[in-house]
Amino acid sequence: MAKEIEDYIRESLTEEAQATALEFIGYVRSSDIELYKDNGPYWKDKIYYWLRFKGECIAYIAVKNPDEPQNLWTVWSDDSIAFRDGSIDEETKNSAWQHIDFCCRCGSCGGGKRKAVFGKEFDGVCRCTFRVDNPKESDLPFLKKMLALCKRPLSDR
Repeated sequence: MAKEIEDYIRESLTEEAQATALEFIGYVRSSDIELYKDNGPYWKDKIYYWLRFKGECIAYIAVKNPDEPQNLWTVWSDDSIAFRDGSIDEETKNSAWQHIDFCCRCGSCGGGKRKAVFGKEFDGVCRCTFRVDNPKESDLPFLKKMLALCKRPLSDR
């Protein structure tokens, strides 16, 4: 039987990180978001999942990526037109701006781009837009909001 992401979380994360990660995964599953384990060449021996809604990737999760031993788990957004909406509430804006994924030249985005994120311009932003390393319980409202925003443009399809 194939392992589920919850199995990897229980095996790999500390108790506090497990609780937060499992709560997030519960939200993902209850939101009609599919978890797809990427077994492509780069991610073959890693615990890396795509979060897909209506067949489109909206975010990614890595658990204990050996290339980043300082991170127990990481959540990235994919890019979304929803992130251009400057009328979003201030709390979400402030959280989002703290989690901008500035390019580290991993090859994902070719050097980062200038992006408007919720009404504010940033240079050198990765294709993924947001990145949250080792999310804590206090990060869950932002992560959930991020997924809800990413789903919005796809919901009418």
